[in-house]
Amino acid sequence: MKYLATLLIACVSLSSFACANKISSDQQGFVDRYKKQKDIIPPEEALINTDREPELSQGFIHLYNGENLDGWVSLGGVCTFEPNGEMITGTCVKDSPSTYLSTTKTDYKDFIFTIEMKWEVDGNSGVMFRSASKPGEQFEKVYGPQVEMEGFESHDGKRKWSGGIYGQGYAAWIYPLWLDAHAEARAALKAGEWNRLTIHAEGETVKTWVNGVPASHWVDDGFLEGFFSLQVHSGRKGKIHFRNIMVKELNVEPEYEDLFGTGDFSKWTNPKGGPVGNGWVIENDVIYRGGLKPGSINTIENYKDFELRFDWKISEAGNSGVKYRARGGLGLEYQLLDDEKNADSEQPNHRAGSLYDLVAAANNKPLNPAGEWNRARIIANGNHIEHWLNGEKVVEIEYGTEDWTERFELSKYSKHEGFGEWTGTIHLQDHQSPVWYKNVKIRKL
Repeated sequence: MKYLATLLIACVSLSSFACANKISSDQQGFVDRYKKQKDIIPPEEALINTDREPELSQGFIHLYNGENLDGWVSLGGVCTFEPNGEMITGTCVKDSPSTYLSTTKTDYKDFIFTIEMKWEVDGNSGVMFRSASKPGEQFEKVYGPQVEMEGFESHDGKRKWSGGIYGQGYAAWIYPLWLDAHAEARAALKAGEWNRLTIHAEGETVKTWVNGVPASHWVDDGFLEGFFSLQVHSGRKGKIHFRNIMVKELNVEPEYEDLFGTGDFSKWTNPKGGPVGNGWVIENDVIYRGGLKPGSINTIENYKDFELRFDWKISEAGNSGVKYRARGGLGLEYQLLDDEKNADSEQPNHRAGSLYDLVAAANNKPLNPAGEWNRARIIANGNHIEHWLNGEKVVEIEYGTEDWTERFELSKYSKHEGFGEWTGTIHLQDHQSPVWYKNVKIRKL
């Protein structure tokens, strides 16, 4: 019985797949029209997008500033694009080739892109992605994959392939929306309303949605990096509005500022704003605190929400620290200590990696001994604070919670109102022990 049930489910699944990959009866007229297009995906090989539209509320950057077309350039023809308050308006110019308002940033790879479009005068349009250009006879030639947004009158309004993928300038139709599985997508575009197109491109996989309805699912390795373009297609008419043009790049390594990248102390002062003491030196990209009482040093710039990464090495029996959100020499502190030989280690929240005098680092932390390098990471983001040591999180606390308040009231900092939430400097402490740093890098959050 169990075998029969499994077989029945399998048969139903195969039947559903077969139906989904069947060309719809109202699309049969396009089969002969496009049968010679060599890059079009055969119905039986088409992948079906069944995913929900990605979340679009967090992590996105607006590509249009609401004032002018800074960051954009028009390529390919003389159709016009004009800033128009919250939107960009593209207008077809008769006898002009298709024209592409293109981002000047040309290295978009993996991303979620979203845009809203509205037709004042019907006309063919679309959004190109991972695109490129090359000189043409009269105009720059733009080529690459394009998500079709064809309006409402194309092919007497019968095709309805908005959300499909077209190989602009190098192929032709690639992923048409002619299957039974695409029926909802073909009906998704709304005349007289704003219509949202979303593209998710990651690696070789591209998926699209129109007004939240799944449309294309295309896998190809031909175009993996390039720019975005808003198209006004050649023709006799067309006026299209574009707004809420946003992108969230994926799998991008965050950019850090090297606080000693200039090879000197130009980004640093002493705690009173004067020059760095002579006992601090930089040799072979290693920052060393030596000499007799050179004093602590602070960044010139202030930080509140950030991720700081650095490598550190402490001398035998040494004691030092990296303070942050600091005012002068007062701030939250990532403790640097020789836990084996420094007497301060008798108090758990004074040991290496701890949030000094507030939160003890985990007992099983992966600490390398004095004279060897350790990798540290500090995350301060709003009320959230983390310390990391050699790849493991060893401290985590929320500022302002009951736990924080209890610890703060027992600490040496209890008389300093607002301590821990200040916007302040990064402070490398002089605690009269030789200490070494390298790869001191920060990024704002």
